[in-house]
Amino acid sequence: MKAIDLPPYAPTLIESTRAIGYSLEAAVADIIDNSIAAGAQKVDISFFPIDGAYIAILDNGKGMNAEELNSAMQYGSKNPTDLRDATDLGRFGLGLKTASLSQSRCLTVVTKQADVVEARRWDIDHVTETGSWSLLVLSEAEIAEVPQIDELMSNQFGTLVVWQKLDRLKAGEINFEQALGRKIDR
Repeated sequence: MKAIDLPPYAPTLIESTRAIGYSLEAAVADIIDNSIAAGAQKVDISFFPIDGAYIAILDNGKGMNAEELNSAMQYGSKNPTDLRDATDLGRFGLGLKTASLSQSRCLTVVTKQADVVEARRWDIDHVTETGSWSLLVLSEAEIAEVPQIDELMSNQFGTLVVWQKLDRLKAGEINFEQALGRKIDR
C-alpha cells in the first residue's frame, strides 16, 4: 500500500469553517475564555463601527512567545484526546480561528511578553489569493498600524485579538454603525 499527502485546500476549508455557527456573543466569549486560560485579570473589548471597522479584545494575560502564537494560529493545533489543564477550555485547536473568522475576514493576534512582541494574521483574502495556508507574520511597522496596539504596548504582558473586514456583521444591515452598537451592547 502507498500513501499520499493530501492536505485540505486552504481557501475552501477556511471559508467553510466560517459557517460553524457562532453568534457574536459566543465568538467573543470564546476569545475571553482564552484570556482567562492565559491568566488575564482584565479583558477589554473595543469596537469601531465606521471606516476601518474593527472589534478588538485585549487582555493582560501571560502572552505568548513566537512558537506558542504560531501554534495558536494553526488550525487543529490541539489533539482532543490529549490531557489538558483543568483551566484550558480549548479542545480542538479551532476556537480562536473559527470564532474570529465567523465574524470577520481578517484576524490579527498581537502578543507581548516583556519587551518581545509577536504578531500573526489570518487574512482570508490573502489565503484565497495564494491558495495556501499562508499565515502572515507582521513586521514592526505593520504591528504599529494594528488598532488598539498602544493599549497592548502599555502592558508588560498580554494579547490583543483584532477582527477586521467585518463582512458577516455587516450582512443585511442598513445602518452598520447602529447595528454593531446594538450587537456590542448585547
